[in-house]
Amino acid sequence: MGKWCYVKVHRSGNDVVVAVCDEELLGRELDLGAFKVRVSAEFYGGERIPLSELWSYIGGGATVVNAFGEGVVSELGKRIPSVKLAAVNVGGVPHVQLVLK
Repeated sequence: MGKWCYVKVHRSGNDVVVAVCDEELLGRELDLGAFKVRVSAEFYGGERIPLSELWSYIGGGATVVNAFGEGVVSELGKRIPSVKLAAVNVGGVPHVQLVLK
């Protein structure tokens, strides 16, 4: 069985923001020392989908992608190889934001 993630699509004006995180990160708080980042269900917790289906959400007109997790960053890197170079470490978790306009 494959890996799962959560994906939620937000629309604001002309932007379509796809928020995605590895399944096990939803609701988790990442400690950065001076501050914390929460992978909130409100922003990321839309649909639980197989990681292999992620591109059906991004390819459907996404203008911005906000992604947390080893699995989702790796999946994005399959089609956009530079993603792996752009990812930053946030509390031990890979994170990337893409603007696709």
